[in-house]
Amino acid sequence: MHAIITELASESAREVEQIRSAALVGCGPDPAPLQWPLHLSWQGAESYYLDEVELRMRAISRTFGPVSTRIDGVGIFTGAEPVVYLSVTRTPALSALNATLWEALSPLARSVNRYFSPEEWVPHISILYGKAEMKEAIACLVANLSTVALRIEIKLDHIYLGYFHGNEHGGLYHFPLIGSGV
Repeated sequence: MHAIITELASESAREVEQIRSAALVGCGPDPAPLQWPLHLSWQGAESYYLDEVELRMRAISRTFGPVSTRIDGVGIFTGAEPVVYLSVTRTPALSALNATLWEALSPLARSVNRYFSPEEWVPHISILYGKAEMKEAIACLVANLSTVALRIEIKLDHIYLGYFHGNEHGGLYHFPLIGSGV
């Protein structure tokens, strides 16, 4: 699988990791240690036409400047493999970047995930990728997070095309957002 993401800056990532660790206290051992860097996902697909994606990502990175927003709550994507996440405030700039990435890159994707379309996208930072048998630990984590005032300012200053295969992940393209628009 490939994904277009923005990794959290180290200071924000440390703060999120501390919140996650503190919320897991009393829930038993960590049921699903994080295997990937903390990030916001813009789009995901089985694969992309890489040469053209690189050109379009480069052009987008020259149009958009860094986007400031914040983590503002907790949520869960339900199902056989539930995901606990920290919600991210959807600002006009965040929505504009998502829409631009979707319009430019989804035609170059094979089996693109529609959950990242501008109409369905829920900006978030995943903090636990679960399994159905982890429901007690997931419930404990969410209960502990429900009393935490989550107001973490984050700056999204790059776009990154990465690959994720099992426990392996890496980057293909990384572009700083250096534009002055939107």
